[in-house]
Amino acid sequence: MNVRSMKEKRRVVLVNYINAKPFAEGLSSAVGAEHFSVSLQNPAQCALDFADGKADIALVPVGALSDLKDFNIITDFCIGCDGEVRTVALFSHLPISDCRRLLLDNHSRTSFLLSRVILEQLMHIQLPWQQIDVQTFQHREDDLILMIGDKVFEQETKFTYHLDLGATWKEWTGLPFVFAVWIARKHILAEEIQLLNSILAQGMDKLDDIIRNENHGNVVLSEYYKRNISYHMDERKRQALALFQDRAGKL
Repeated sequence: MNVRSMKEKRRVVLVNYINAKPFAEGLSSAVGAEHFSVSLQNPAQCALDFADGKADIALVPVGALSDLKDFNIITDFCIGCDGEVRTVALFSHLPISDCRRLLLDNHSRTSFLLSRVILEQLMHIQLPWQQIDVQTFQHREDDLILMIGDKVFEQETKFTYHLDLGATWKEWTGLPFVFAVWIARKHILAEEIQLLNSILAQGMDKLDDIIRNENHGNVVLSEYYKRNISYHMDERKRQALALFQDRAGKL
């Protein structure tokens, strides 16, 4: 069997944030639409869809990998950063040392774990924490709030202090960071994975077109896509992933 003879489309789920737009662009091509059925969800739901058997292939938060079974990490691509990431940060009205509660965005377990790793293992700060919908929750003056994704662009100017988790991780470890990876069930054929990798690469080739065509208010997309987000899953990112999984396992 090869990809040309596939009768059923593989079910693919990926995040509905602008940082995954190049992947979605590739999958929306004629070849992508022929072979893959695509669903867009928040990061946590991507992991749930894979765990519940609703997806054959998924872009999932690395913090959820320990809860998943029957998968391989695939493709040359990921959602990562090599320094400041901008859309994964802690915000507060008071200095972090004066905050009394940690409110965690419930859309991604990776950022939830990373914030705790940095606070507890690097800064030696332990706060009671609560997972919430940060866009609707009424926070207190002394709260420290984790926000991820596109909502950061709208909310970041409302706070006095912010700590970029990508930049902090890089300063601490000297490594990039991986927020989400592509995974597939073990029965997915190598030819299908190769096709997906090619489709994602084609989407990445359209990055300049995406930057020209998208409009996100105060976001300078060329800077965000090319400086804040790092898409290639190289050896340094694999090292960073292993280190993060080790540190998160100690929480």
